[in-house]
Amino acid sequence: MALDIVCPTCESDEHLNGEPVGDGLLRLTCAACRGQWTRDPRPKCPICRGDDLYHLPQVILEKSRGTQMSIQGIHLEYGCHQCQPKEVKVRGGSMHHLPGRLNGSQ
Repeated sequence: MALDIVCPTCESDEHLNGEPVGDGLLRLTCAACRGQWTRDPRPKCPICRGDDLYHLPQVILEKSRGTQMSIQGIHLEYGCHQCQPKEVKVRGGSMHHLPGRLNGSQ
């Protein structure tokens, strides 16, 4: 869900100023054309426009040495409970996430 904020009058996406107006809403003002509009900054599903969302943290990895990968940060995305239900992943059909015996282990 991309966050693209543009002025509805002149379609500028630069020099936008915002101030809270209550109930979580923001009043935005475009410095280019002086247009004003109200916006709800809370994320919504782009498909159903619902607000019953869950977090999908995405790890940002970079190579630090050779083939070693290091976590550089976490990017937060959202999924909709209605349109994109969470998948339940279970390893090998077992009801726990620990692996069974490894080859060569005793």
